[in-house]
Amino acid sequence: MKNSGINKKILSFFIIFAIYVLAFLAGFLIYTVSKYKINILLITFAADVTATLTVWGTGLIFKNSSVYDPYWSVAPAVIAPFWIILKKTELSTAIILMLTVLIVWAARLTLNWALRWNGLKHEDWRYLMLKEKSPRTWFLTNLVGINLLPTAIVFLVLIPVYYSIGFTGRINYLIIIGFIICTAAVIIQTISDAQMDIFRKRGSGNIDIGLWRHSRHPNYFGEVMFWWGLWIMQMGINAQKWITMAGPVVMTLLFVFISIPMMEKHVIESKPDYLMYKKQVSMLMPWFRIKTGTSGTQTKQ
Repeated sequence: MKNSGINKKILSFFIIFAIYVLAFLAGFLIYTVSKYKINILLITFAADVTATLTVWGTGLIFKNSSVYDPYWSVAPAVIAPFWIILKKTELSTAIILMLTVLIVWAARLTLNWALRWNGLKHEDWRYLMLKEKSPRTWFLTNLVGINLLPTAIVFLVLIPVYYSIGFTGRINYLIIIGFIICTAAVIIQTISDAQMDIFRKRGSGNIDIGLWRHSRHPNYFGEVMFWWGLWIMQMGINAQKWITMAGPVVMTLLFVFISIPMMEKHVIESKPDYLMYKKQVSMLMPWFRIKTGTSGTQTKQ
C-alpha cells in the first residue's frame, strides 16, 4: 500500500512536470508570434497569461485547481532569466545578486510545495470551500481568482527585476540593504515552515513556538518582505522607476485583506480559542506578544 501511494505521487509529479512544460511551450509560442510587434514587458506578460491559461485548462481536465499552486514560484524563475536573455546585457554584480536571491526563493518555495503536496488527489481546502459556497460562480472564481489574478500580481512584483537588467554601476547601500532583506525573508520562511512541521508532529491547538509566538503568519511576512527587498534593490539600481512600488504594495494588500482573513476564518471555525490567540499575537510582522488579563488589561510579553 505504501509503495502504491509513492508510485501515485511520482506519477502525479510527472504529470505536473508535463503540464508545466506544455505551459512553457504555449507561452514561448506567443512570444515568437508577437515579439516584433510589442515591447518585451507586454510580450512576456502575454506569454505568462497564455501559460497560466494552459495550466488552468489542465486543472479543469484533472478537476483539480491545485495544479496551479507551484506556478507562483516557478514562473518568476523562468521569466527573470528570460528577460536577461532578451535584453542581451552583461551580468553585473547587482543583477547576479538579484537573480541569486530570486532563484533561491523560487527553489525553496517550490521544494516546500513538493514536500507537502499529496498528489493530484489533493486540492487546496480554500478552492474546495469556494467551490462549495458559490458553485454558480466557481468557473469565474477559478479562472480569475485562483489562476489569472495571482499570475498578474506575481508579474507585477517581478517588474523591478526587468528595470534593473542592464545596470553596470557599482554596488550601493540600497542594493545591499535590499539583498539582506530578501535573504532574511527566505530564512524567515524556511524557519517558520520548519517550526510549523515540528508543531504539527506534536499535536493540535494553536501554534505557539518560535516565530509563530510573535506572528500569526511569519511565512506570509517573509513572502511580503521578500518582494519589498527586491524593490529596494531596484531602487538602488534604477530609482526613476519608483512606481514599481505598486507591486509589493498590491502583494501586501493581498495577504492582509484576502489570504490571511480567509485562512483565519477557516481556523476559527475549528478552533474557537484562536480568537484569544489573535488578540495576543501580531498578524504579520513579528512583534511583542500581548498578554491579556482577566480584567481586560493588556501588557507586552
